[in-house]
Amino acid sequence: MELLGYTLFILMGISLGLIGAGGSILTIPILVYLFKIPVLLATTYSLLIVGVSASVSMFWYRKYISYKTALLFAIPSMVG
Repeated sequence: MELLGYTLFILMGISLGLIGAGGSILTIPILVYLFKIPVLLATTYSLLIVGVSASVSMFWYRKYISYKTALLFAIPSMVG
């Protein structure tokens, strides 16, 4: 089952890289049903997994980021 879970994580990462959304909502079922992690803990793990992967991507493509535009989106998101 773990091999299937890791395979689904890879496929999920590829699909999210192509469309750019929905990481946590796809990660939670994989963690709950395949890795048998409790729902509340799986929710926390999914946010951590998606956040770390987004941070790695941001570091990798930092030359192409418009930080002024990112700040304009980040501030209202954090307030909300």
